[in-house]
Amino acid sequence: MRALPAHGGQSSAVSTSSSWGRRCRSCERRYHGCAPRGLWRIGRGRRRAGTRPSGLIGRSWAMVFAAGGFKVKLYDIAQQQLTSALENIRKQMKELEESGFLKGTLSAEQQLALISICTDLKAAVEGATFIQVNPPYFVPLVEIVPHPETDPSTTERTYALMKKIGQSPVKLNREIEGFVLNRLQYAVISEAWRLVGDGVVSPTDLDLVMSDGLGMRYAFIGPLETMHLNAEGISNYCERYREGMRRVLNTFGPVPEFSGEIEQKISQAMSEKIPVVPKVLDARRKWRDECLTGLAKLKKKMKSD
Repeated sequence: MRALPAHGGQSSAVSTSSSWGRRCRSCERRYHGCAPRGLWRIGRGRRRAGTRPSGLIGRSWAMVFAAGGFKVKLYDIAQQQLTSALENIRKQMKELEESGFLKGTLSAEQQLALISICTDLKAAVEGATFIQVNPPYFVPLVEIVPHPETDPSTTERTYALMKKIGQSPVKLNREIEGFVLNRLQYAVISEAWRLVGDGVVSPTDLDLVMSDGLGMRYAFIGPLETMHLNAEGISNYCERYREGMRRVLNTFGPVPEFSGEIEQKISQAMSEKIPVVPKVLDARRKWRDECLTGLAKLKKKMKSD
C-alpha cells in the first residue's frame, strides 16, 4: 500500500498501489515523499502496526489499531515526541473510557499495553505497508484505492483489516483526483461559497442549513438513498425531479477562487463566532469530537437494535 493524502477531508484514503515513486494526485508529491509520515506494519501477535506519532493522525491510528487488539509500534526520531504521544494517547483513552466512548472490548490499560515506541526507522518500516490518512478515531470512513497493478487479494485484505478494527471501508474502482469524500465535500463548499458571495445567505445561516438540515439526514443515510426514500424509488424520483434539479444546477456559477472579499467576509463571520485563539479553537474542536463520538455511539446502538 502507498500513501495518498486525503487533504482537507475527514476520511482516510488508503492506496493499495505497488508503484513506489509515482506522484500523488492530491498533493503532487511523490509517494516516497508522503509515506514516511504514516508507516504501518499490520498484524497480530509478533506482527505490529507502526506509525509516526508526532501529530494527530499517527496517534489516532495507533488508538484505532490498539482498540482492535493489535500491537502498535510508534516511530519517531525524537524521544520526546514519542513520550508526548504516549502521554496524549493515555489521556485520551482514559477520558474516552470514563465517558463510555472508548472503542473496542479491551480496557484503556489493556489497549495502552499494546502500544510501544521505536526510534529506529529501519525496524519500523521493515515489511511495512504505508498509509497516509486523516484522523480515524471519530470518523471511521476509509477509502481503499487500488492501483491497476495491485493484486485484488491485497485490496480484500486491506478491506478486511479495516473492518476488523472497526472502520468503515469503501472500495474505489480506480484513482480519481481528490477521492470520493473530498469531491463531495468540495462540491458542497463550492456552492456554499457562491451562495454567501452572491449575498443569498449569511455564513452562519449557511452552516445552519447544513447542521440542522442536510446534515441531520446525511449522518444516517447518503444522498442516493435519500433520493430513493423521498419518492417511490430512484426512477420515480428522477421522473419527478430531474427537470427541477437540472434547472437549479444550470444556475450554479464557476469554481470559486476562495480568496478576496468573499474570503474576508466568511473569515470575519467565523472569527466572530469562534475567535481564532488557540484555547477557543481547541475547546470548539473538543466539543466537535465529543459530538462525533456521541453520534458514533448512537449509530452503533441503532444498528444493534
